[in-house]
Amino acid sequence: MTKKWAQIVIGATLALTLSGLGSLAQLSSAEAENESFQVGLRLGISAADGEPANDIPWAGLFGRYRLNEVWLVGLSLDFSEYDYEQPAKIIGLDPAEVVDAQADSTIITAWLEREFRSENGRWRPFILGGLGFGIVDVPDASGDLKGGGRFDIETDAGTEIIPMVGAGIRMRLTQRIHAEVGARGEFHLADWEIKDRVSGTSGSIDDYFAYGGYFGLGCNF
Repeated sequence: MTKKWAQIVIGATLALTLSGLGSLAQLSSAEAENESFQVGLRLGISAADGEPANDIPWAGLFGRYRLNEVWLVGLSLDFSEYDYEQPAKIIGLDPAEVVDAQADSTIITAWLEREFRSENGRWRPFILGGLGFGIVDVPDASGDLKGGGRFDIETDAGTEIIPMVGAGIRMRLTQRIHAEVGARGEFHLADWEIKDRVSGTSGSIDDYFAYGGYFGLGCNF
C-alpha cells in the first residue's frame, strides 16, 4: 500500500470520525452508552533492536464491536514506512558508507479487549491481546564496499505473523467522541531472506520483538 493510498484512507476515516460532532445534540448519554461500534484512526511508533529496524512509525484505521459492557473485539489496518538498517552489514559485508533501505509494511490485526470503567464512565482503562499479519515490501539496496567492489542486496521479507498484547486508557471527550493512548508489545515471527547479487553472500533475519505506544481518536455509532 503506497503512502498516497494510506493518506486517502486515513483522511476518509478522520472525516467519518469528526462527522459525529454534527449529531451530538441529538444523542442522550444513555444512547451514547448503547452504541455498539467504534471507528477511528491512530498514530504510533515502535522500537526494535536494529534488525531489521531501530524505530517503526505507523498510522492506521481501527474498528471495534462491543460484545457487552466490558468485552470488545477489534480489527485494524495499519501502514508503516521505516528504515531497514544496513542490510549489507547484516550479511557480513563492509560497506563504504551507511546504506539503508526503506521498508513498507501493511498489517492487519484482530484482537479481544477487556475494558474497565471508572465510576463516572469517562475514563476507561483496557487490556488486549491479538494476532496480526504483516505484508512487508523491501526495495533493493546497493553501494560500494570498503577496499573496492560493490554490493547489490535483495531482500524477501514475505509475510510476518505478529502476536501482540497491549494496554491503555481511553477518555470520553463527548457523548460520541473518545481519545485513547496505549502501549503494546509485538513479537514478529519473521523469516527475511537477504542475498547479495554480486558476491552471492546471503543471510536472514529471524523473529524480533518490537514495543511502543500510540494515540488514537475514535467515534461511537
